[in-house]
Amino acid sequence: MAINLWGKVYYRDTFAGILSREAGGRYVFTYDESYLQSSLPAISYTLPLRAEPHLSEYGLHSFFDNLCAEGWLKNVQARALGLWRNDRFALLLAFGTDLAGAVSIIDPDPAGDIKIDHNDPEIIAALSARASLSGVQPKMGAIKEGRVFRPVERGERATHIAKLPPPTLPDILGLEYITTQACRALLKKDIVVEMTLRPLQGVSERALLIKRFDRAEDGKQIHFEEFNQLLGNHSEDKYLACYEDMANFIIQNRDICLRAECDTLFRQVMACILTGNTDAHLKNFAMEYTESGLRLAPCYDLVATACYPEYQTLALGIAGTENMRIGSISPKNIVRLGNLFGLPDRAIMLAVSDFASRLDRAHSAIDASKNVDQHIKDKLHQQIKKRWNGTFDSIGTYLSKKR
Repeated sequence: MAINLWGKVYYRDTFAGILSREAGGRYVFTYDESYLQSSLPAISYTLPLRAEPHLSEYGLHSFFDNLCAEGWLKNVQARALGLWRNDRFALLLAFGTDLAGAVSIIDPDPAGDIKIDHNDPEIIAALSARASLSGVQPKMGAIKEGRVFRPVERGERATHIAKLPPPTLPDILGLEYITTQACRALLKKDIVVEMTLRPLQGVSERALLIKRFDRAEDGKQIHFEEFNQLLGNHSEDKYLACYEDMANFIIQNRDICLRAECDTLFRQVMACILTGNTDAHLKNFAMEYTESGLRLAPCYDLVATACYPEYQTLALGIAGTENMRIGSISPKNIVRLGNLFGLPDRAIMLAVSDFASRLDRAHSAIDASKNVDQHIKDKLHQQIKKRWNGTFDSIGTYLSKKR
């Protein structure tokens, strides 16, 4: 590992610039002149193309900070390298070869052998690829070969993300799977990630294998940024916002965004509330870079966390009000949120009507899901019915009175 801690930043396979940490703790990212002269885009909305260095006095630039591993994987990485677990830059340098999106960070003097517990197949697989994945659940990169999924190896790019069952929430894989199927029925199919419950060869008899939307069929990296990155927040600040902040970004950047996507994003948030996904924070919504500008990425990390008694508070606020209990969400709150997304009342009612017409399909999708225990399905059925009867079914009446 480079003693002075600096790394080469690549956009796909093109050298983009240098990221370094100065002696005083300041971070500096500088685009290489050759990259500036190319026709390639900025690597981040918050790091526009320019010759002058981008400075960050307080920790990594938000774009890079959000690429770091979180939770279980971060702790495993830190132990393996003998590093302080909050030395995010050192960990990013060591495990930055296969990051989310199209950017990678390469250490010019990489660490040699890392300390791997050879009695733990999960840890062996998680560390072998030198990849960094955000999210607090145990997870690692995977590749599909025929009908089999195996852990990604060093030098390979994962086609899937494998989530493993955490000891504290053993049912969460099945719950995420059926929550995703329900949201797929409520929303358009092409805006929800593909996934399957299968074994991960040599690691676990049960894993949730999620197809990466940032990898094309030919392996090409597709660049995207989470809203936490787009809004310039560090990873730990992913809960310090309101849902309408995402819509405001789209509205304020109409030169690169489509205002019509505020309606799509509103429906995504509606689906989260209806299914009881209280952990839908800023890192769980994203926009892809396309030739036409920024466009919403497929929905991911959809988990009906309200099925657990300890997760009843919405991840983000509504209309400036934070720490809202999901059971207290009223028709007025939903309509106010839609208005803050720039939607007229008739568009909000249309979204609710569309959900009403798809509700039976959502319940059927849950029932049709294989390899998920019935008691988990029952919890999600109950959650959706409670949210629909307690909030969404009364929105039409509220709007009629509002007029």
